[in-house]
Amino acid sequence: MEKKINQKNRATRRRIAKLIGIPVLLFVSGITLLSLAFFDNVSYAFYISRMFFPQEVAIAQTNLNDSSTVVEKTAATTQLSFPKYGEEYGTLSVDAAGIVSPVFVGDDATQLLDGAGQYYGSVFPGDIGNTVITGHTNSVFKTLDEAQIGDEIRLELSYGTYVYEISNIEIKSNTDDSILAPSEEQILTLYTYYPFDYIGNTPDRYVVTAKLIEGKPLSEINFQGAS
Repeated sequence: MEKKINQKNRATRRRIAKLIGIPVLLFVSGITLLSLAFFDNVSYAFYISRMFFPQEVAIAQTNLNDSSTVVEKTAATTQLSFPKYGEEYGTLSVDAAGIVSPVFVGDDATQLLDGAGQYYGSVFPGDIGNTVITGHTNSVFKTLDEAQIGDEIRLELSYGTYVYEISNIEIKSNTDDSILAPSEEQILTLYTYYPFDYIGNTPDRYVVTAKLIEGKPLSEINFQGAS
């Protein structure tokens, strides 16, 4: 008799546990999902709001006036560190368009919030090939269309200074892979979304191509770890 009572009590406790446990589990799961959605939305809202800040806000965080001094001091050391993904490694200047911007390795949303970003699949300045740098039309490259053929683009990098002369300006489809195409020359490609005042997914890209006229080859620079 006592055994039956104990079995009955255990069964009752299991039913109670289920009745209480399932709602609690659902409640906790719901809170977790809502929290994840909340933080995801906050992160996205932060990203969108940063896109519409004046680029001067991001640039003000970097002392660009001292960039040349930093380059000179770095170049004076025995060895230099090769730029790594995500790092800020220099300053881009296009005087004719009033552009002065930090340059980062990589062109994902994180880098493009704070300046111009180099496509990681492209060569670094000083190497033979196509160096591809992009930026938002509502920030760093909002005046890129003011630059003309013959104007200079200057890159003050952690390992040296590179000067390019604009040789071509054109508008290409957003599906045109030639923007990223390799080259047998040392060229620089700047591109941004087009039209500049378009809201939404832009159909085209504004592409500026420039040829190197001054700069030291990468092969002549003593990077740490290089053989």
